[in-house]
Amino acid sequence: MAVWMICWANLKKKKSVAISMCLLILLSTALFNVGLTFLTGINRFYDQENDRLNGPHYQVRFYGNEYKEEYLEYFQKDDRVSQAEAEDAIMMDMCMLPQGGTLSITYRNLGAEREIRGYEIRHLADVPKEKAVYIPVYMKSMGYQPGSELKLVFKKQEYTFQVAGYMTSTWFGSSISSLADFYIPQEAYEELYAQVGCGKLMSVRVKDTSQLAELRKDFKRDTSVKIEAASLDADVIETHLDEMRTACTMLVTILSVILFAFSFIIVFVGMVVMRFRIASHIDAQMRNIGALGAMGYTGKQITWSIALEFLVIGLAGTLLGIAVSYGMIGMLGKLIVESAGIPWSGGAQVGSALVSVIIMMAVILVTSQTAAGKAARIRPIQALRGGLESHDFSKSYFPLERTPGNLSLVLGLKNMMFHKKTYAMVGMIVAGVTFACAFALVLYQNMGMDDRVLVEMSGFEISELMVYKAPHADIKKLEEELLAVDGVRKTSMYEISSVSIGEETISAYVSDDFGELEMMKPYEGEFPVYDNEIGLTGVLAKRLGKKIGDTLKVEYQGVEAEYVISGLGQTMSNFGRQCFLNTDGLRRVNPPYERNSILVYLEDGYDTTEMIDVLENRFDVLSPSGSREKDGKADAKRKAEEKLANLISMYGVDSVQFALMRDGEIVLSGDTSSYQIDRIENTEKMFVSNINSVAAAVGMVSVIILLGTMLIITLVFYIVIKSMIIRRKHEFGIFKAVGYTDRQLMQQVAASFLPVSVMGAAAGCVVSTMAINPIASRLFEQVGISRMDFVINPLVLIAMSVALVLFAFLISMGVAGKIKGISVYSLLTED
Repeated sequence: MAVWMICWANLKKKKSVAISMCLLILLSTALFNVGLTFLTGINRFYDQENDRLNGPHYQVRFYGNEYKEEYLEYFQKDDRVSQAEAEDAIMMDMCMLPQGGTLSITYRNLGAEREIRGYEIRHLADVPKEKAVYIPVYMKSMGYQPGSELKLVFKKQEYTFQVAGYMTSTWFGSSISSLADFYIPQEAYEELYAQVGCGKLMSVRVKDTSQLAELRKDFKRDTSVKIEAASLDADVIETHLDEMRTACTMLVTILSVILFAFSFIIVFVGMVVMRFRIASHIDAQMRNIGALGAMGYTGKQITWSIALEFLVIGLAGTLLGIAVSYGMIGMLGKLIVESAGIPWSGGAQVGSALVSVIIMMAVILVTSQTAAGKAARIRPIQALRGGLESHDFSKSYFPLERTPGNLSLVLGLKNMMFHKKTYAMVGMIVAGVTFACAFALVLYQNMGMDDRVLVEMSGFEISELMVYKAPHADIKKLEEELLAVDGVRKTSMYEISSVSIGEETISAYVSDDFGELEMMKPYEGEFPVYDNEIGLTGVLAKRLGKKIGDTLKVEYQGVEAEYVISGLGQTMSNFGRQCFLNTDGLRRVNPPYERNSILVYLEDGYDTTEMIDVLENRFDVLSPSGSREKDGKADAKRKAEEKLANLISMYGVDSVQFALMRDGEIVLSGDTSSYQIDRIENTEKMFVSNINSVAAAVGMVSVIILLGTMLIITLVFYIVIKSMIIRRKHEFGIFKAVGYTDRQLMQQVAASFLPVSVMGAAAGCVVSTMAINPIASRLFEQVGISRMDFVINPLVLIAMSVALVLFAFLISMGVAGKIKGISVYSLLTED
């Protein structure tokens, strides 16, 4: 009881410092619990939602006529499968959005009967059923409101829908994925089917998800199915639960790790400040502590009287932090909807909250006990001497009689050297928050403001134009003719195919000359030059236990060849499950492989849209954009070309002949074998996709870190300077008595923190330049990036450091204003 009374008296006496410490613990607990909740709960939440919605565990997409009934029968007969069904679906890859970017969309019929769902529909607008579409809920933030018009361009043909509502789904409802499911009524489905045709979608649920990998393996071995990695030419593509879960939760997980790590910095700062505050309390209350010892209080009681004070503050801050964390989780709900495709309904995670409270209180207990232990060792006689044993021969730094410069500054430096531990602590804290601030700033610059890094991480080579050849065109001759066009700087090739390494089907990036690519570069070694070489992503090489110079076998539909690993690259596409082959290398396992596209790079100053017009007027284009020069037969010819393009796309034929007759006479005729180009795409618009949500999420986390940094600096300087003023109030009173003004004393206090602030900020900058990219590499390794290369602008970091130092100085001046309350009279008359 006596210990509690002493603790309560101290709390009432130092309310403002107690509130400051409480806020520091609150912030660290809130961020810690947010990070812990998402890290431990997001995957479990995804699985629970998928089960609640009865979503698939395994899905296979069949394009064209690749589907066979025996595939569905295989799963229906397997005891490991609980449900399996197949349905028609309209698949439109690389649909262009009006604002730029592409989506590979699967249109699913709302009128079809299905047991395996994985989605919920919200009907919000009455629109004509022939035009109605239900889109993923994340597209609401793109401006698609209920009743609004949605225009998509697929193979140069425009399709118009009206938004009838939104869809939340655990499968293909995430803004991070380039694949999306749209749901349309029976009437709209039949109309679209007549224009585009359809494929098959097979969905499977298993009784035990741990058996899914073995089931997939058996399916590929026991049937004739030829599953390929995702590419524009793939006919059969699989997606499984682990892959979909990772895609949907990837962004939330990465940002949670960042917040979690930042919370550790705040915990470290809080514990350092707590040790300082306890040490200051012991120094200020030295005589009272000695008196307690003389009255018979044991060392343990004295220690607990101090530690209990901070345990009470810590418990209050921790509980409030848990409450605040739930508010932050609610604020981050939009991010979860856009990333995972489903609204967060995890509620209060009692387990995470309990772990957060236990960890925070354990750290506070250990820190307060060890720091307060010094009080138990103070003897009464030592306390009466103010803590001195018998003498003090401390060195006098910056002697006033020999040190030039402003007197306030010299006195500040002198005080800094006398209390080296205090100022060293402040310097360490400034270094830590500078590093956190630099990380947030670099992250936002590279991923929030500029999309260069995100585009490079995507694994795509982006030129201005992508030219797809017509079925019978000579691609070498076409490439030579394109190079001869004014404004074309160069051409190159970069396509995606599919191969297998071991039992894993992966995407293969193919080029006839990797040296001509401008965005895809190896981070170690070099990409393949000869047909017996292969490049791997660093993530895949690590998984396979391979390094540069090792050999491995690659297989494609029964044909196998051995390659030497020549270099390592990186890409987020397919989570880093990629390899790199030149065209001759791919033909060793896939002899019929033929190149289908040409990347076209333009000279500076040439407009991409205008260049498309030039090319469509110069070449015969099967699917033009409609901007060609008109003649008398242009409209009729364009309509014929649209129908021909649809026929070739739907039925996979090589060529079509056509003739248009009027009054028994042929007025327009042609043969698609004479066409050189199928279509021309603006790749700058195609690959704008899916990065806005990432940029917004990164911006949100960066703002949280920057605001947290400013709050930490404010709280730390408030606690330290207020403790200093209390401890040195007699000294400041003497300064006032001899004529020092309040402003001079405030400058003296602020100046004493200036050197350590500068050194701490400089140290934080130096560490950040060396550590940010390695830390980011470890952070993004799970999505396929082995070596992150953020652009770190030294001038920006210097400007940030100067801003932090100035902010710290202004805070110091503001808090030091409490010196104004010290008067010589009050010091002389106080008891």
